[in-house]
Amino acid sequence: MKALISIVGTGLCALALAACATDPPGGPADEETLGAADSPLVDPASAAGCTLGSSSGNVNTCISIIGQGLFVNEMTASADVLEASRTLQVCLHGPDAATSLPRCTAFQAVQPGGTIVVQWFPNRNVPAGTYCARTWRKNTDGSKPTLIGQACEDVHP
Repeated sequence: MKALISIVGTGLCALALAACATDPPGGPADEETLGAADSPLVDPASAAGCTLGSSSGNVNTCISIIGQGLFVNEMTASADVLEASRTLQVCLHGPDAATSLPRCTAFQAVQPGGTIVVQWFPNRNVPAGTYCARTWRKNTDGSKPTLIGQACEDVHP
């Protein structure tokens, strides 16, 4: 996985020209303990990673960062639903200095095989730090949405 060449099709991780690491189903369920995807940073900014997080194997959360050093062309966060329909939101988060983030989709009903995506095209140097894709599930009981997936990558010089 040297760099992402292109991203095509319905699923960022399914069709990106990079293998995506996944956490086992049933992982931690809250923001404080949900870890980053086990995807090494290969280039100073071009990287991708995925995780099933705490979705019990149902939602794959992915992040892709394309750039070099602190210069980032684009970032993409996606959530791919694998088995059962969910109402989801996917967001891109960055370090506090990244004033253009977070960026989020609205909550949307996503069917199996469906994907929701949020993108950011800074086309400039961005603050060094950790950038994450986070997937939130809207709960049917009206309680606060649940963080079910978080994939993170570092951007550094």
